[in-house]
Amino acid sequence: MLTISRLAASAAVFVVASAIVAPAVVTSAASADILGFNESFVANSASWRNSNGATDLAWYATGGPEGMSYASSTFNLSTTTVGGFPPTVIRAHASYGSSAGGYVGNWIAAGATGVNFMFRHDLAEAVTVTGRFATPTNAPGASVVSTTVILPNTWTLVSFDLREGSPDIISLGGGTYQAIFSNIGNMQFGFTVPAALAGQNIDGHFDITDFNVVPAPGAFALLGVAGVVGRRRSRR
Repeated sequence: MLTISRLAASAAVFVVASAIVAPAVVTSAASADILGFNESFVANSASWRNSNGATDLAWYATGGPEGMSYASSTFNLSTTTVGGFPPTVIRAHASYGSSAGGYVGNWIAAGATGVNFMFRHDLAEAVTVTGRFATPTNAPGASVVSTTVILPNTWTLVSFDLREGSPDIISLGGGTYQAIFSNIGNMQFGFTVPAALAGQNIDGHFDITDFNVVPAPGAFALLGVAGVVGRRRSRR
């Protein structure tokens, strides 16, 4: 499994490998909407897409935590290598219309401090989750890595601290924190490939649900506790 320092050293590669360049977004969200954003895929995969952005994620009405709905990506590990950079398997992009653009906008002005979501995989080895948060044109972008170990076939809470200076942020991809998080449009999530599985002809399944943009503690009062804790669902 890759170490955090190895991930940081390869972050420039991730910027290129993750990038599917998209035109500027036309959808934006108010600050309160960004902080209240939750995607639990209640009706469909909400235009979140797979590893190369070509296909919407598969959608399941039940089977998530507490019977929730969820979205799922399939990725074959045959193209991975030992020590190679973590592949991207799930994408939400402004240009796809993912979640109707509910998370798109100025996260700094909104007071967003991070994200959390439920994640599951079915590989034979444990993994950790990586991420990238970028502008609508997909550059620059901030690469992040979670220290949470995700065991096989177990729904697990993943959190990224996205405050400026957070140790979860391992690269800003040649940009600045201000330039990226004042104009979030694209999000990409991947995983660290276990050495024992690298290059194998194995289809892994990567599931996600209950995705939230996390506000600073004081923002709960501004939004209303009921609105945040009640997990505001994206309109369809």
